[in-house]
Amino acid sequence: MAGLPRAGSTLLKSIIDQNPNVHTEPVSPVMELMYHSEQYFKHSEQYIGYPKPKNAYKIVGSYIENYYYEIDKPIVIDHNRAWSNNIERIKTYLDPNPKIICPVRDISEILTSFITMVHRNSDEISFIDEELIKGGFTVDDDNRCEYLMGDNGIVEQALWAQSQAFIRNETKYLLMVEYDDIVNTPQETMDRIYNFLEIDGYKHDFNNVKNNHRESEKQWNLKDMHYVRNKVQKISKKPEDVLSPFILNKYSKLEYWKYSDSTYLKNDNDDDKRHILS
Repeated sequence: MAGLPRAGSTLLKSIIDQNPNVHTEPVSPVMELMYHSEQYFKHSEQYIGYPKPKNAYKIVGSYIENYYYEIDKPIVIDHNRAWSNNIERIKTYLDPNPKIICPVRDISEILTSFITMVHRNSDEISFIDEELIKGGFTVDDDNRCEYLMGDNGIVEQALWAQSQAFIRNETKYLLMVEYDDIVNTPQETMDRIYNFLEIDGYKHDFNNVKNNHRESEKQWNLKDMHYVRNKVQKISKKPEDVLSPFILNKYSKLEYWKYSDSTYLKNDNDDDKRHILS
């Protein structure tokens, strides 16, 4: 699983986790472990002095199996937003036919979700506000959105990582799952996911959803960032009630998976971009 933040990935994983044959849990370090191990083997003086490529290959390819060694289920869905930018790595080490579920949502709704959550946790200094204070910027909602959409922002990084699959014509390995589809037609959405994964379907209970693998939120200072309601429904605020006209206009129609005339891919020509998710 990859996709965008605040687009329903935690909710979707909590629903999928009802299936006794499938295991999901919070974002994992597997992809980054694979990447950094590859870098070590490429640049290590010790390894270069006496290279063992087959051994190195087995080490990098074994991370996912070892990370989930205690899970006694036939299917594991690993979650990292960088998978969509690492399809070749999956094909090299794990499976020649990658399948990546990508929860997505309109950017204005994602930003609205973040801003609403920051307001709801006003007794904490969120990771967003920490960065604004550190950079000497005014802490207000427009600047919060600008940070999230900047090169180091969590929304922009996920957008960029996912966009690379579109640029490389690798979208056949992705299943784009709209947030509105998860909350409005959950069983149909799950059926589509199971068809994509080529596994047997499952009858889910959308009135009794639980996040059984809730992660720590200390690094975000947003204590309800991964809270999941029991009943699947949409109760989020409208973007026009939360965001300024400036933000609504600036970040409109960036959804390149939905709009053929989206400006996002057209503007993404900076070869010097460096993201954590690359």
